[in-house]
Amino acid sequence: SLDELDDDDGEEKERKVEESLTQQNTVQNESMISDPGAAYLIQDTPRSRSHKSEEEGNRHRHRQGREGSGTAPTALERRMEELEKELAAERQENGRLLKAHQDKDELINKLKEEIDLLNRDLDDIEDENEQLKQENKTLLKVVGQLTR
Repeated sequence: SLDELDDDDGEEKERKVEESLTQQNTVQNESMISDPGAAYLIQDTPRSRSHKSEEEGNRHRHRQGREGSGTAPTALERRMEELEKELAAERQENGRLLKAHQDKDELINKLKEEIDLLNRDLDDIEDENEQLKQENKTLLKVVGQLTR
């Protein structure tokens, strides 16, 4: 029927929008990983603002159409709501993972600093040990000469 064809076109359009969002999120996530300080720049660019407002406008129009028609939500609308909820959950999980990643990076940097300090201490101790060995040899020679 014609309704089924319309649903297929809508699903294909929705799939393309989801793929576009996935690609944007991937680029954003990769950028945040390479430069965590620049994450706020990526999230609030004019292009992302226009996309967000366009996306919200589409949702608003979509919901208005649904509420105004007085009919039950279609399978596509229910699927879209499910995907929106799933997307929100994934974004929350992404934020949690990003925070954990940043915390681990901080810990790694602190441990590297501690390792550097310990290596410097080790170098100093090895130098002192070598100096003490030389002093010990000298003292042994002096004691050896005195006992003769």
